[in-house]
Amino acid sequence: MKRISAALLALTLLLVGCTPTPSRSTSSSQSTSSSETAVSTSTSSSQASSESTADTQNLADVKFDVAQYPEYFMPVNANQPVFVGQFKATVQQAQRTREISPQVNYSGLDSLGRTQSVSAIVTYKMMAAHSSAVTKRPAFPSTTKVAGEFADGTYNPVTHQWHGNVRNNKIMQLPGYRGYIYNKSHLLAWSLGGDMQTHNVVLGTRAQNVGSNQQKDPGGMAYSETVTRDYLKAHPDDAVAYQAIPMYRGNELVPRGVQVIAQAIKNPSALLVNVWTFNTQLGATINYQTGQVN
Repeated sequence: MKRISAALLALTLLLVGCTPTPSRSTSSSQSTSSSETAVSTSTSSSQASSESTADTQNLADVKFDVAQYPEYFMPVNANQPVFVGQFKATVQQAQRTREISPQVNYSGLDSLGRTQSVSAIVTYKMMAAHSSAVTKRPAFPSTTKVAGEFADGTYNPVTHQWHGNVRNNKIMQLPGYRGYIYNKSHLLAWSLGGDMQTHNVVLGTRAQNVGSNQQKDPGGMAYSETVTRDYLKAHPDDAVAYQAIPMYRGNELVPRGVQVIAQAIKNPSALLVNVWTFNTQLGATINYQTGQVN
């Protein structure tokens, strides 16, 4: 798969409209036990930040238009996946050999304490092991604090933890929604085998997480998660390469959005996802430098 130049990506973003929704299967799946999954976490800030490139960083500058992107995501590169960093070679090898090695790689936090990318080969067994029929989703541990969560937050680079007393999250009355403005938004959903630690979550708006809250046709991060789950339910012998990359401007603590890239392993053309999920909320003004919102 060829690398896209920055100029081509910029042109694509100007031309694309609403994303064509991949076909979704509702076929039933059989119960299965969890398989062994390789999990790794980087503690090196240089390695953690290496997943983003000059091309993908342009996404953080795309202006949000709710009329054009009512579900808070837009296609990138005509929805054709282009994986980033070392994960690209991992996916290419898996697709060439058709051998599936379940894995989750967390890039960790950078020197400012900001969550970086997550890359995974997600299998049906990983998904089934985290289904509500098998195990209840746990609460976030008390140590799971994220950049921008606190107005008085401080980051300890030794323990890789945030501390603070004054939270930026608050209940707001917004168009079509009343509730907390922020969620701890998973990069790799719990339902796809992700964990509940800081290296897997960012401070995301409610709309960034679920779009306009449509249950049957969800938006935000839930869009990519749903089409991935649907594909694995319909093709339990396949797997999905899944990469989520939060993008920040400069030293801002809150990401402007998350790029999600996903593709089937054995039948690559059967599932194609490359979308930018906006981290914003209609009716709210976010200070991305601090996380404060009005």
